Parts: sequence; C-alpha cells; structure tokens
Amino acid sequence: MVPLMSTQTSGEPATAATAKEPGFAYAAGSVLIVVAILLVGSLGFDADIQLLLFISMVALVPLVMRLGYSFDDAENFAFRAIRSVLGLIMILMAVGALIGSWAESGTIPALVHLGLSVLSPQLFLPTTLLLCILASMATGTSWGTIGTVGVAMMGVGEGMGYPVAMTAGAIVCGAYFGDKMSPFSDSTNLNAALVGTDLTRHIRHLTWTTVPTILLCGGIFTVLGFTTSHGRGSVAEAEAINAALSENFSLGLPAFLPIVVVLVLLLMRKPAWPSIFVGALAGALVAVLYQGASVSDTLSVLYNGFVMETGTATVDSLVSGGGVMSMMGMVALFLFAIGMAGLLTGSGMLLALITPTLRWITTPRRLMVTSIFLVPALVALGGSFSFAAVMSGSLLLPLYHKFGLDPRNLSRILEDSGTANDPVFPWSSGGVFVAGVLGVSTLTYLPFYFFVFLSMAFSLLYAITGWKVPRAERSGEREPDGEAGEGPVSAPHAPAASTR
Repeated sequence: MVPLMSTQTSGEPATAATAKEPGFAYAAGSVLIVVAILLVGSLGFDADIQLLLFISMVALVPLVMRLGYSFDDAENFAFRAIRSVLGLIMILMAVGALIGSWAESGTIPALVHLGLSVLSPQLFLPTTLLLCILASMATGTSWGTIGTVGVAMMGVGEGMGYPVAMTAGAIVCGAYFGDKMSPFSDSTNLNAALVGTDLTRHIRHLTWTTVPTILLCGGIFTVLGFTTSHGRGSVAEAEAINAALSENFSLGLPAFLPIVVVLVLLLMRKPAWPSIFVGALAGALVAVLYQGASVSDTLSVLYNGFVMETGTATVDSLVSGGGVMSMMGMVALFLFAIGMAGLLTGSGMLLALITPTLRWITTPRRLMVTSIFLVPALVALGGSFSFAAVMSGSLLLPLYHKFGLDPRNLSRILEDSGTANDPVFPWSSGGVFVAGVLGVSTLTYLPFYFFVFLSMAFSLLYAITGWKVPRAERSGEREPDGEAGEGPVSAPHAPAASTR
C-alpha cells in the first residue's frame, strides 16, 4: 500500500512570474541544509525527528521563495503533497484503533496463544513469512497485512523469545512480496500503467527477480530459525504465557471474528482504511459482548490504547498498546516529510538534482543500472514509492524507448528498487507505517529485510548481463518474455505510456 503523489501541475495556482529554475548547486545546497539540520539536531541535541523535520520544512520555504515564488506558492507545494497522502494517514489511525481493540477483544491474545501452542519455534520465521505472503497476495495490500497478520505474529514471536528485528523482517519481506506481485496491489497496477504494459506480462516478467528472491528469503529465515537462540522461548516460558493469557481472556472462536471481518472486506476489494476501522469496531464489539468490557472503556481503548496489568511483564508487553493516539507521532513525521518532498518537487529542486545523472546514460546497460539506483534515491527524497515511480517513469521511459528496451524492464526495476524500498527509509511512508505499527524502528529491522537487498541484486545481475532483458517489440512482432539483448537501437518501437 503506497501513496500516489502526483507530479502534475495542471490546475495549480500560477506561480510568481519571476520564478526561475534552480541550478544543481542551489538544489544540492538546499538539501544539504536539511541534512545538516537533521544530523546536528539528532546527533548533537537528541531532538525528536518530528521536530527536526518540521524545522527543515520551514527552512526550505525561504529557499523556495528565493527562486521567485511567493509564500502562498511554497505553502501550496507543501500542502498539496500532504493532501495527496491523507488517505494513508487515515490508515495509520485506523490501524492504531485496530491494535488496541484487538488486544482488548482477546484477538491478539488468542492468536499468541494459538501460535505458542501449535507453531514449532524453529519454523516460526518461515511460517511468518509464508502467512504474510499469502495474506498480501490475496488482498494486495502490504499495509493491511502488516497491520493485521504482522501485529499478531509479532506477539507470537515475542512469546517464543525471538528478537523483534527478525520477526519484523520476516513480516515485511512477506508483506512486500504481495505488494510487488499481487494483481490486486495498487503499486503493481501503477507500475504497469506508468510504462504502458499489460498487467499480466508485467507480473510474469517480475517473477524472474522476485521468485528467486523470496525463495532465498525463505531459506535464510529457515536457517535463522534453527540457529538462533530463542532466549525466553523455552517450553516452560511458553506455558507460563499461555496460562496467563487464559486467566485474563476468553480465547474461544469469537475472539477470531475481527480477523475474519477484515480479511473478508479486503478480499472484497473494499477500501483499506474503512475495512481496517470496521475490523477495529468488530474487535470493540467482541470486547464488550465476549470479554465483558464496558462500552466506555472500549471507546477509550480505541483512542488511547489498551493497557494490561497481569503482574507478568512479558504478557503485559504482548497485549498492551495501540489506540489512535499511538500513531500521532508517526502521523507528524509523515506529514512533515511529505511536506518537504512537496517543496523540493514543486520548486524544481528535485529535478535539478536528477538531471545531471541522466547525462551519464549512453548505453542500455548504463540506463538500467542508473535506474536501479535512481529509483530508491527518489523514494528517499520524496518519502514515498509512488512519487518515485511517477518521477522516474516520466524521466526514464523515453530513454527506454530510445535504446529499444521493452518498457517492462523499467516496470520491473520500479518494483525491485522502488516498491521494495518503501519501508527502508525512516521518513518514507512505508518506513513510518511499519515502525509505528510493529513497534520496531526502521534501522532495527532493516538488516533482516533481505527482500530488498536480494531484489535489487537480481535486478542488477540481469541489467549487467543482459539476461532476461527483452527488446521492445516491433510492429506485428511479439517477442517471448525474457529474450535478452544488448546495444542501442536507433528508433523506439514501443508505444508511449501515460504517466497520469
């Protein structure tokens, strides 16, 4: 689940007549000022990242105005970008409510109890990976998968004594596999549309990098499961946790009903945040009717989160948390990061930073290698995958036509280097969401997010060797998927694609 931040300017208020395009030096200097604020503030004064991002956003405003834009123009650049991701902020808050209500309803305790009773500790990580793959493929949403299945598996993993970073890594790997490969995923459909290729052919071409990547991830997590010391994960500890859960919650079938509600709604292709919030309301209903909670307490849990005090620290940490308010720090971080991206994009600074890179592209191989590293850089600068996809699609697609490369090569790179990198950066939409929902910082789970490293590695391998890099189709000719070729072609043969 990724935000769609449009780069189009039609219908926008006219900017100042004196506005000029920024040069590379000016744009780079502006970005360095932002980096300095973040580094000095965080390392030197231990300031909150949200405050530093807000200061950075404010600092960019006079730099944008110095180009000739008015304050209203700069404000519109930031606010327009923020408005484009309000739907994702609604998802964040809905997930916060869901976590709290599922804790009070016994849904999370019941899943933890079931997991500790049934799952083999050694196979927990590959099982988590598989469950998240199935959920994300079926629903097409990585965020929905992480906010439901992922939250539950974090509890199971903690009960088994697994490091939270490993569990979060397995969850994110499985969830983003579906975000890349599911025909129901918005990012998968977006990438195919951006380059003007058929969705089925796009997915089929993507299997060459994604399938070996996820198989290797499964192998790595299996090895980790058999070689990692599980700490608290002894049989006696698991039995103690299950006993405490049974004493404080009713763990029968009604506790699982909220999960069924959410999965059914997502499978029916209902919008994500209303579906998740309905799941939260279902959890609240189960809490009142099955767990015996009061209506006032349950409404408070939806907003402030659930707090459990059993006297057993492990159990309390497993089932406490959530609430809309628990997401407010993430929402603030998200808003300020996206606002900065809007200022950089609207003023033309981002384009000024990218343009010199494009002059280096003189061969198909260089084009693909540049694409592989440019796309994640745009994810980092723009704070979202879809922003990077739209920007790189607009800039790079004509070059793929120029060198006679099938546009599917670009759409595959957008997935391998773009979609997969969405949860990598602490300020990007995916990074903010995963850290906020799973309670694990981005840099903590990143070493176990093997999916992104392997996806880019396979993509780079094919780009350098030319294997599985098909040429553009000539009129009346259809080449088989994966036909390789290298070297420039004088005229493009693929149709131009819409970037809207």
